[in-house]
Order: sequence, then structure tokens, then C-alpha cells
Amino acid sequence: MTVLTPRPIKRGRGAAIAASLLLALSLGMTPACSQGSKKMHTTVQLSLWQVIDQIGAHQPIRREPVEHLLHAKLARSESSNEYFTFWSNDDGAPIKLDDGTQIERVVLRTSNEGGAQGALTLTLSGRCVGRDDVKAHFAGMRIAGTPTGRSPNEETTFRSETPWGELVFGFAERNPDCLSSVGFGEKAK
Repeated sequence: MTVLTPRPIKRGRGAAIAASLLLALSLGMTPACSQGSKKMHTTVQLSLWQVIDQIGAHQPIRREPVEHLLHAKLARSESSNEYFTFWSNDDGAPIKLDDGTQIERVVLRTSNEGGAQGALTLTLSGRCVGRDDVKAHFAGMRIAGTPTGRSPNEETTFRSETPWGELVFGFAERNPDCLSSVGFGEKAK
């Protein structure tokens, strides 16, 4: 009589990829690869307005909560110095939001000294978020800066005070009707 012993199943690269995708889906994010591109992007199950509210609710602005919220790893930038550490998602992979907005770049500045405030900038693309949309959510906006005409990337900026700090909304000259960046600053202590 011959006894058959089952061979152990080899778990190769395919199983590891499947496990990673299942984990990502359970965390509410969807990694995907753009057509013709090797860059992975992440889909976060929040709208732009929900992201803004969540960042505002988690003060002070720090790296770990931003990474957790956006499902993105921020790397220390070479721009860091003795006073500030700069963090960014320099892998070039956009973060897609539920409402069609994309976060192309995340730049975070944290203080190397105890009490100084952090700052965060999100550079946007994807669907056009117009000034009227922003004003509907942040009615007290006031103009804060205007382009000098040196670059199509210069922005007209609007500030809005919040209970936790300040928001700065930027509209670049290259597409002045669409929101191109959102900046977050903590309230001065």
C-alpha cells in the first residue's frame, strides 16, 4: 500500500501580492497601477473636505497621523536642517480621493524644537475644485497673495481661519479656476 503525503504548498510572489492587496483593501485603500506607468497610486475612501477636516482634527500636525490618514509613507527630505525636518511622498505616486481629487504631492514641515508649529501642503490635481466650492466650505476666505507673473505655477492664495489654525488655498496661474494646493498651519501658541 502506498501512502501519499501532501506536499507543502509553495507560496511565491503571487501569494504575497494577493495578501498585500487584501490587506490594503481591508484598510480602505486601493493600490493600483496607472496605464503606461509603473507608479502605484493609493485610493483613500475620503473626499478632499473630509481629508481637510481630519487633518484639522488631529493637531498638532505630525508625520505619523498624516501618513495614516493618507495611506502614504513620507520620507525625510534633503531640505531638512537644524531647525526643521521636511517630509514628502517623493515616490511620485498620487493619492486618489473618493471625490476624484488627487493629491500629487505631500510636503510636511515639523519643528526640531519643542513648541514650534508644523505645516503641511497638499498639491492637487484631478477634478477641478472651483473657488465657489471652496467658499461654500470656508466662507471667511480672504485674499492673501497674488502671482508676480514669473511662472504659471505661481498662485493666488486665500486664507481661512479655523479653530485649530489656518488654511491657505492656492489657485495656480496655469489653471486659475481650479484649486491647486491646500496649506495647513497650526494656531500660534
